[in-house]
Amino acid sequence: VFVIGAGTMGQQIALQCAMHGCDVSGYDVSPGALQSARARIQEYAARLVGEKRLTDEASVAALARLRFTGRPEDAANADLLSESVPEDPELKARVFAQFNAICPPRAIFTTDTSTLVPSMFAAATGRPAQFAAFHFHQYVWEANLVDVMPHPGTSAATVRLLTAFARRIGQVPLVLKRESPGYVVNAILGAINEKAFTLVRDGVASVED
Repeated sequence: VFVIGAGTMGQQIALQCAMHGCDVSGYDVSPGALQSARARIQEYAARLVGEKRLTDEASVAALARLRFTGRPEDAANADLLSESVPEDPELKARVFAQFNAICPPRAIFTTDTSTLVPSMFAAATGRPAQFAAFHFHQYVWEANLVDVMPHPGTSAATVRLLTAFARRIGQVPLVLKRESPGYVVNAILGAINEKAFTLVRDGVASVED
């Protein structure tokens, strides 16, 4: 698994995959971000050990499966690419186009976007049939839900593969039948928040500190 973006979600996705037996490379253009990611992932692992959710041995094994790199060419043997860069469709398109030229033809491309739909940059991946949104939630090991959102050109085989992979890494896949900007969990949370605001606005309820 090759994880692009060493921010909060990239860190958690990388650790979750490593905890479930995958060899993982975390990539970022910023050396500082990679250094911070390494330290943060070690903190996550230590916390999980302290909570008795991970043994010392499993923690050591998971961390050993993780490597950090600033070299795009290290994606040359990736089976699955997970993108977690900022929510800018043009940036995502450039990133996918760059790695399409590096990754092997077999590689599945995914985006962890929570607000954009995959058709916005599917063509830029160079492999639209092997591309879908694969959206995790914080903390990945606690929320344990992942939205699998295909775009119209995603193959059925890719959806099946991502659904199986989600289960392999301890996640419950929520497979969407079509694109929807709110995904599943965010759409539900948005509806709850909207109703809460309405109740306060109409004087039915209040917000207390």
